[in-house]
Amino acid sequence: MALLLKHQTAQEFIARFREAYRNAERERVVQLARFLIAKVQAGDLTEAQIRNAFGLNVSQWNALKTKMQNYIAADNAVRSAVGE
Repeated sequence: MALLLKHQTAQEFIARFREAYRNAERERVVQLARFLIAKVQAGDLTEAQIRNAFGLNVSQWNALKTKMQNYIAADNAVRSAVGE
């Protein structure tokens, strides 16, 4: 689903998202990472917009994106775990 912003610009949204991500802990970090990666993959947000809001260069963004993807993969593994 496209990201429809009615009362803020994409830059304002990403700045607010950045603040939420900075202050998040545990499960909330994973939820925010999952949302952000999904929006990048859907084309709703660009990596350049995110890099600017987070104040990162390309290599720093790639490291953060990899970290987020690892959080998501670990969360998926926990969610799919079953007892034996």
